[in-house]
Amino acid sequence: MKSEKGITLVSLILYIILLCVVVAILSALSNLFFSNTNYLIDNAKNIAEYNKFAMYFIEDVKNNKDALSISNHQITFADGTMYTYVEGPDYSIYRNKVKICKSIAYCSFLEKEEQVNNVTKKIIQVNMIINSKKMFETNNEFVLKYW
Repeated sequence: MKSEKGITLVSLILYIILLCVVVAILSALSNLFFSNTNYLIDNAKNIAEYNKFAMYFIEDVKNNKDALSISNHQITFADGTMYTYVEGPDYSIYRNKVKICKSIAYCSFLEKEEQVNNVTKKIIQVNMIINSKKMFETNNEFVLKYW
């Protein structure tokens, strides 16, 4: 009797089906991975705009004890530094007439006070929405210098 070694047609079909299943699973995983990296790239652009604003704003908040005037879209500190949110075609935030952020869909400033250990702290609340492919919204509170 002759020994028949090799791949039969049934085993070949099973190998091809198994290979197709493995390729389908790997392509689905790579699709998920690359769609998430695109989301991260877009989100990083939004966070960079907020970081530019926060870099200047934190410095001014820590150097001032008072905010002279606060309206919905503008704040003026005691040293004269002014932040203005401009709507319309610009949609930017200006610090003393210098543009520091762009693509801002909304920005508002609000002042409140909080009592902590017999010390009254003045807090500036900033609500910001950065417009890109996906909206990035942040609400932060900054404590003015109180010592």
